[in-house]
Amino acid sequence: MTDSPGVETLAELSLFAGLSHEELSRLASLSEVERWPAGHTLFTEGDAPGDLYVVREGRVTLCLRVPGKPDSCVLSLRGGELLGWSSLLRRRRVATARVVKDVELVRFGASALLELCEMDHDVGYALMRVAFEEVSDRLHQTRLQLLDIFQNPSSSGPGSSGPASTGSGGPSAHPRA
Repeated sequence: MTDSPGVETLAELSLFAGLSHEELSRLASLSEVERWPAGHTLFTEGDAPGDLYVVREGRVTLCLRVPGKPDSCVLSLRGGELLGWSSLLRRRRVATARVVKDVELVRFGASALLELCEMDHDVGYALMRVAFEEVSDRLHQTRLQLLDIFQNPSSSGPGSSGPASTGSGGPSAHPRA
């Protein structure tokens, strides 16, 4: 099910803090709210670039292909977190995104979003800053996971106790990948 989010919906998301009402209005015109049940696959690792999402409610797990083994789920995204950032770089999907708890997402068509970024550099800068911060956080958490794996070689890695999660955007016992 989809419907159009209003400016208020986007203003609730910390990712868009600092954007003006006019900038939020432009973003809202490019977005839709989607709801998906647990078990739904949003996209698969290796897929062509597609949409960018922000999780409003629920939970989505990112899993990586492991040759000869089941997929390894490495990250769990919750409300307020960015999903599908590779689309901003026009890159193929780097993970598979599966809904594990009924989810509500704000979906942006990446092409239209990139066009807006080209036309309005303030919006473009704000979105790229948010995406860069997200990628930087995930890289840092991946390093922490690797240190944990090397220090505890008997564990089977991040997937051994389920995917990493940050809950509401803060640190947790399970680091983000």
